[in-house]
Amino acid sequence: MARRKPSLSAVVDTNVAAYFLLGTEPYAAPCERFFAALRDGIAPATWEAELGNVLWLATRSGVLPQSEALSRLRLSRRLGITSVPPGDLCQGALLRSVHSGIAVYDSLFVEVAIRSGRRLATFDGALLRAFPDVAARPDDLLEH
Repeated sequence: MARRKPSLSAVVDTNVAAYFLLGTEPYAAPCERFFAALRDGIAPATWEAELGNVLWLATRSGVLPQSEALSRLRLSRRLGITSVPPGDLCQGALLRSVHSGIAVYDSLFVEVAIRSGRRLATFDGALLRAFPDVAARPDDLLEH
């Protein structure tokens, strides 16, 4: 009997996309497995600007040449992440931030996860601790 390819619906934190695109160890392999299984990814649209900032910092620090940063930014469009406008999410994210101490721009990802009924794939330790029922490491999501 052929083994079914895993498929996953999840909210994708910017750090998961960034680690994948930059090949950051020790996160690259779990991210590769995660994106291979991801069939329906979403994130607040702020992830695109956050990723641009990560690539800018990588260029500025000499980790990536400008041409490679632009190439990886183009590649990010093929990761299968649908961007959700943050406007309607801000009130819920603000309330979650007030109660958790997590910044609003991070709580936007939690808000998308809760509203969509999906788990949040992240390596962010603060999010994992503050929202253990919502946030999980990408490799942990693949096990369930």
